[in-house]
Amino acid sequence: MLKFCTMVLLLIFINLPVKKIMAQNINKMEKLSWIVDNWISTDGEKKSLEHWEKVNDDLFIGGSETVKNRDTLFAEKLKIERTGDDIFYIADVKHNPGPVKFKLTSYTETSAVFENPLHDFPQKIIYMLEEGKLHASIEGPGKEGKWHKIDFFMDRRR
Repeated sequence: MLKFCTMVLLLIFINLPVKKIMAQNINKMEKLSWIVDNWISTDGEKKSLEHWEKVNDDLFIGGSETVKNRDTLFAEKLKIERTGDDIFYIADVKHNPGPVKFKLTSYTETSAVFENPLHDFPQKIIYMLEEGKLHASIEGPGKEGKWHKIDFFMDRRR
């Protein structure tokens, strides 16, 4: 009987940290749910559209397109996905040989920073919710080796 009680207690104590880590990661995904929406930015004749939807507690899928006069200038498939203990932003762009993963390195109730220092450009992707608008930026070394940042400001698309 003592062995049985010891085994039960041991299993409980081993299982608690695993459940805590899983709950923390689900909580991280929940804290990123502010990105789930349809977003638009207009610059003259160009429109940039970004959309996100929650598939489940471990996956948001989305996409981004830039269109001018009904011609698609740029398109990418996007995911924010929990894999094990980590959360990744995954961008699938035609000019890359495959999807590129950026690890979530910091987040708040209204911001998220994803990084991949091994990627050429960008190496950092930042999303911020500012007064109901989405501010995204990409950063990394430019062609001359100097750090380069591009900002995108988007409104909710209705």
